[in-house]
Amino acid sequence: MRRRALSIGAKWTLRYTAVMLLTVSGFSVYVYERAESRFDNDAKVLIDLQLDQLLEFVDAHPGDVEMWRVQSGRQVVAADPDLRLGIQIFDAEGRELVAAGSAQGSGLALPPNVARGSHSKDLREVDVTGHGYPFLALAGRNYDGTTAQVLVYSRLFARSLARLRAAFLSALPVLLVVTAALGWGLTRGSLRPIAAMNRTARRISTRQLDGRIPTTGSGDELDELAQTLNDMIGRIREGVERMQRFSVDAAHQLRTPLAALQNQIDVTLANPRSAEEYRAVLGDLLYQVGTLSDTVNGMLRLAQSEGGLEAAHRVRVEIDPLLAEVVDFFGALGEERGLEITLTSESKCAVDGDAVWLHQLFANLIHNALQYTPEGGRVEVGAQREGTEVAIAVRDNGRGMSEADRSIAFSRYQRGSAASADSSSGLGLGLALAREIARAHGGTIELESEPGYGSTFTVRLPIASEPERSSA
Repeated sequence: MRRRALSIGAKWTLRYTAVMLLTVSGFSVYVYERAESRFDNDAKVLIDLQLDQLLEFVDAHPGDVEMWRVQSGRQVVAADPDLRLGIQIFDAEGRELVAAGSAQGSGLALPPNVARGSHSKDLREVDVTGHGYPFLALAGRNYDGTTAQVLVYSRLFARSLARLRAAFLSALPVLLVVTAALGWGLTRGSLRPIAAMNRTARRISTRQLDGRIPTTGSGDELDELAQTLNDMIGRIREGVERMQRFSVDAAHQLRTPLAALQNQIDVTLANPRSAEEYRAVLGDLLYQVGTLSDTVNGMLRLAQSEGGLEAAHRVRVEIDPLLAEVVDFFGALGEERGLEITLTSESKCAVDGDAVWLHQLFANLIHNALQYTPEGGRVEVGAQREGTEVAIAVRDNGRGMSEADRSIAFSRYQRGSAASADSSSGLGLGLALAREIARAHGGTIELESEPGYGSTFTVRLPIASEPERSSA
C-alpha cells in the first residue's frame, strides 16, 4: 500500500518548528555562554579588588600582624555573606600569619609559582572541606615578600547559571508547542491563494501576456512566487516586444557607424591624395566595414538572447586598446565638427566580455557626447582601476541635461529637450542599448549632468581575473 505523503502545510510546519528549535537552541547556548563568561569575569574582578585592597593595607603597615588581622576581619565582615570571603597572609618564608573568614583552619597552601616569587598573582580553583562548591583563590606577593591569598565561594555564581539554564530548559517545550500551532495556522492560511493563482495562470497565453497573477499583499512566500511569475511573464512580453522593435533598433544603430564612415570618406575626398594614401584609407574603411559587420552580428545576438551575454562569446578584452580604437574611429567626425577628443587611459585592465558589444557600448556614449557638444568643445575619455572594477568615463562640456532629461536618458524611444535643437539627435536607443550591454557584462552606467556644464557617463565593469600561466 502506497504511503500517503505529507501535505505541504505539514511539511512547512515541521520545517518551521525545526528551524525555530535550532534557532532558539543556538541563541540559548550563546546567551548561556555569554552569561557564564560574564559571571567568571565578575568573580575575577571581585576577588582581584579584594586582594589589591589587602595588599595595599599590608604595604602601608609593614610587619604589623595585629593590624593585618584586624583589616582581614573587616574585609570579611564587609563582604557579601554568600561570597564566604576568606583571607590568608603569609610571611616571606611561606608561613601563615593571618587567617580569616572561610580560610580559617583550611590549611590551604600558596600556589608554588607565587611561593617561589616567579608570579605576582595566581588564580585557581580549590576545594575546602565542608563546602559543596569550589572556591576561587587568588594569591599575590608584595614587594617585601609578604604574600596574601583571598578566597571567594563560587556557589553564588554557579546557582545564577543554574537558574538561567533551568529557565531555558523549561521554556523550550512550551515554545515548541506554540511554534507548531502558529506554524500550522499560518501555513494553512498562506496556501489558500494557490487555487486562485492556478486559475489565473491557466488564462494567460502568448496572446494575453498582459494578465497578472493576483497577490494578497501579505508579502509571504506565495506572494513572492506570484511576483516571480509576474516578472517572468513581463520578461516574456519584453522579449516579444524586443523582437518586434529589432528592425527599428538595427536601423538606429547602423546609422552611427555609417555616418562615421561617410565622414571619413568625405574628408578623404576633400583633397587630392596619392595612391598609397587612398590605399591606406581603403584599407581602413575595409576594417571599419568588418567592424560594422561584427556589430550587426552582435546586435542579432543581443536581440535573440534574453539571458545576456552568452558564455561562448566571452573573451578577454583589454580596455585601453579598445578605447583607443573607438576614439580613433570618431576622430574624423570630431575634427569635422571642431571638437577635441582626448583619451587618457592607462588602466591596464581587462574584462571578460564581447569585444564587439563593448565597442558598441563606448561608441554609443562617445557619439552621444559629440551630438550634444557645440563646436569648440571637448570630449574626454578616460579609464582607471577602482578596486575590482574598471571605471570608464566619457565626459563632455556640452549642453548638459536637466533632471527631466536624466530621468529618461536610458529609456528607449525617448528624447530629451535638447532634441528640439537638432532633430537628428536624441536620447533614444543608443543609451538604452549601452546600458543593456553594460548589464550583460555585469556592469553599470552612472550619469552625472547639469544644464550648461556637460555630462559624464561612467561605465563600471568587473575586472577579469589574471590568466593562468602554464609552467614550462
